[in-house]
Amino acid sequence: MNILIAGGTGFIGNYLVKSLTNEGHTVTLLTRSKRESGNRYVNYVQWDGKELPLAVRVAVYDGVINLTGESIAEKKWTEEYKKKLTESRIATTNACVEYINGCNLMPKFFLNASAVGIYGGDSSAETDEAAPAGNDFMGNLCKSWEDAAQKARCRSVQLRIGVVLGRGGGMIKEITPIYKMHIGGKFASGKQGMSWIHITDLIRAIHFIIENENISGPVNLSAPVWVSQAAFSKSLDKALGKWNPFFIPKFALDIVFGERSILFWGGQKAIPKKLLTAGFRFQFPEIEPALKEIYAQ
Repeated sequence: MNILIAGGTGFIGNYLVKSLTNEGHTVTLLTRSKRESGNRYVNYVQWDGKELPLAVRVAVYDGVINLTGESIAEKKWTEEYKKKLTESRIATTNACVEYINGCNLMPKFFLNASAVGIYGGDSSAETDEAAPAGNDFMGNLCKSWEDAAQKARCRSVQLRIGVVLGRGGGMIKEITPIYKMHIGGKFASGKQGMSWIHITDLIRAIHFIIENENISGPVNLSAPVWVSQAAFSKSLDKALGKWNPFFIPKFALDIVFGERSILFWGGQKAIPKKLLTAGFRFQFPEIEPALKEIYAQ
């Protein structure tokens, strides 16, 4: 297949591109900066995030994957940055949809990133794909993102991605030094849900979705066994052979991080019902084996 990917140079994108090219698929990557490819299966096309370049618009692709979006955890949620978080997702999604809907030979699928945050920043109930969106910033952001993606006239799938765990990036890269210094631990009550997925299962699930034409709409990409934040912290200690006794109360998180603190004291309990019903089997359904594999080397 010939696949167009926006946002394919980040943590998830690097794993995905490698897996696709290993199977002999050709990938065109839209990037902000000019790059040269040393892989005959990978083409780089510079893009400003607005209208797709002419070289892309006149090409024919079997599928389009959009993983773009400013980091939701990196900066303080000022009104200006919240606008940037929204526009960075909606504008690129709209550009992809406009390209797809204008094609003479339409792609077979459009996979667009979303997040389990659609259920709200602090969702206490277990939620499958039929659950409504939360009525807060995260819920509204993801809902607008998915609404834009669903306008594509080909098979459209919204990837509601949980916390991705894997070597070389994402949450693991950020928290490992903290836990190695024994300054990690429990946030607020520690009972908040953490919907996570091993990077191996995330990539396998994306391949599974591509290959199964009956899967469309929102799909939870999270392990079938969610954990509480406190349980995750203990499992991480076990994997590292460390001890992290710290407790950070909610009010302290609110003072330090403001509205963004919900990323630490909130959470979701997403269940991947569509994947399980379609027959997908997770290689890492539980947290301890997942972390053990990540820290094995």
